[in-house]
Amino acid sequence: MDRNSFSVGVDVGGTFTDVVLFDRAERRALVAKVPSDPRNQSVAFMNALAKVGADPGKVERVLHGTTVATNAILEGKGGRVALLTTEGFRDIIEIGRGERTKLYDLKLVKPPPLIPRPDRFEVAERTHADGAIGRAVDADGLRAALASCDPASYDAWAVCFLHAYANPANEEAARDTLAEMAGGVPISTSSSVAPEYREYERFSTTVLNAAVAPAMDRYLGSVEDRLSDGGHARPMLVMQSSGGVMTARAARRLPAATILSGPAGGVAGARAIARDAGMANVITCDMGGTSTDVALIEGGEIRHTTEGRIAGYPTRIPQVDIVTVGAGGGSIASVSGETLRVGPESAGARPGPACYGLGGEAPTVTDANLLLNRLDAGDPLSGEITLHPGLAEAAIGRLKASLPGLDTMALAEGIVHLATVKMAGTIREVSVYRGHDPRDFVLLAYGGAGPMFASELASELGMTSVLIPPHPGNLSALGLLLSPLKRDFVRTMVRRLSDMEASELTAVHAELRAGGVGEFEADRLPVADLEFERSVDVRYVGQSSTLNLKCATDSPDPATLAAEFHAAHEAAFGHSDADEPVELVNARISAALPVDPLDIGCEAPAGGSATPRETRSVRFRGRTVDCPVHARRHLPRGSEIRGPAIVGETGSVTVVWPSDVLRVDPRGNLRLEVGRK
Repeated sequence: MDRNSFSVGVDVGGTFTDVVLFDRAERRALVAKVPSDPRNQSVAFMNALAKVGADPGKVERVLHGTTVATNAILEGKGGRVALLTTEGFRDIIEIGRGERTKLYDLKLVKPPPLIPRPDRFEVAERTHADGAIGRAVDADGLRAALASCDPASYDAWAVCFLHAYANPANEEAARDTLAEMAGGVPISTSSSVAPEYREYERFSTTVLNAAVAPAMDRYLGSVEDRLSDGGHARPMLVMQSSGGVMTARAARRLPAATILSGPAGGVAGARAIARDAGMANVITCDMGGTSTDVALIEGGEIRHTTEGRIAGYPTRIPQVDIVTVGAGGGSIASVSGETLRVGPESAGARPGPACYGLGGEAPTVTDANLLLNRLDAGDPLSGEITLHPGLAEAAIGRLKASLPGLDTMALAEGIVHLATVKMAGTIREVSVYRGHDPRDFVLLAYGGAGPMFASELASELGMTSVLIPPHPGNLSALGLLLSPLKRDFVRTMVRRLSDMEASELTAVHAELRAGGVGEFEADRLPVADLEFERSVDVRYVGQSSTLNLKCATDSPDPATLAAEFHAAHEAAFGHSDADEPVELVNARISAALPVDPLDIGCEAPAGGSATPRETRSVRFRGRTVDCPVHARRHLPRGSEIRGPAIVGETGSVTVVWPSDVLRVDPRGNLRLEVGRK
């Protein structure tokens, strides 16, 4: 077989690991799922390759979406980190900001500082806001500051100095001295992780990067060794939060960039599917076993942000603007007082929902769907896991002791509806709360559980159109194959636009562009085809938040940028003031090496009829109805199915409610016209 025609994407989720093997020569995708192994993701990674018959020595590109960094932070299992910072500033990561992330939560407790106070060390140094060095780092002074500890006893170090974004010289000098003292312990500097102003966010991001660096280094090293043993000679590529991929070498140095690794791949795949279907405005809904991730795509463009949070800690890494909620197939249902709750706790892959028969006893969303007959007990989940209705019924039945007024089936419906309401609230966060009406968008549902909830979720939001792509349970893995090699660069330069010349931005963008070329050359990647996207962060003088504006050239006119900002502020917040002074905060460049396009469509059969393979009794809003069950691979293009119906495929199930109409388009997408429930 032709080695250059094969690419493989592997996305590790909380419950399943998804894989897509794409053959360019045959224009064919082979997809599969295997259970994730939370103890060692590399086991599921290699199992996934084996299931699709991917020989590492005969595959051109291996791309990976991983949750190693995410899980290490969420579970508090990062390495033991020490902080080296400017004298007088070691408490920044504990003081943080004065804002409340949940305004009306009277019991809100701030997350504990990422590093205990005894592990934070200060050194006399000073860099001024303009980049001038007021006091250089003294190597002897640094050694004296660390005399009370053994630098090599920590798993990682974070070096965070005041104003290091303006001039990294002091951080780099401290890093070199610290490296001599700490041996091979990884060291993260704020000037290389998040080189922009705002000390708390920069320090937090750098500490998070240091905390997950040891785990990511071990994990990526293990996977690359396994691939190398199998004959794969090229660097593995890792999905990053910004929607592009990076080499494993780069991911080892900047593991914080992979915090949204898998979900970002899903959004990349969703945009490609939407473009192929001629849809510019979509809201993505990726529902897996542990959580649901949603994002908004407007005019074919993915929204990005640099103001993310994970486990309550801020990050300043460019990322796709994704909002996550703890509602997935494995989300656990419980009763608090007399109130039914769903999530955020999840049964995960092990032991999983009660119906898996792997020892789990807590009732989950998957158990509820099985009782409602939306899942087929005779069809192993994703071809891997046998389902046991009796165990699901017993698990949900145990909730009746706390809610005696409901029978088991009513409880199952309540669990599914609560999960739907939670997801609808999350979609409102990315749409209504940001000035968008979800009724103006198409809901693009994917993930193993997304198509099962799509109709009810759309109805909850007043949306009337749903698109379900081919292989929805594997779209995040497919998105990896569609993502370019990408790196992001930033320079802080707080200046009023009225005082700036276009040449200043030209010079900064040229420096950032050169830095991008250098990074790709360091990874031994071709630079002739690099594409650059320029943007700036702008705000009114006195504001704390910014808006990001795209720049068509390296030399944007400051007056034009000011006018564009007024218009963007009006669109985002409903007001603007052309008389208020505007200032630029950051200049940014994204350098990307595009990937060759893939023909991602899945041609539906041209002939035949939509004949159901069986009929099953399914519960809808208190009524049990006879529901035709179809195999998706047999549905011909142009066919129309009026609900109720179930459409099954490997890795996912689409539920068509009685009021819905489903049509199959020429590219194999399912288009659902949602009726009133």
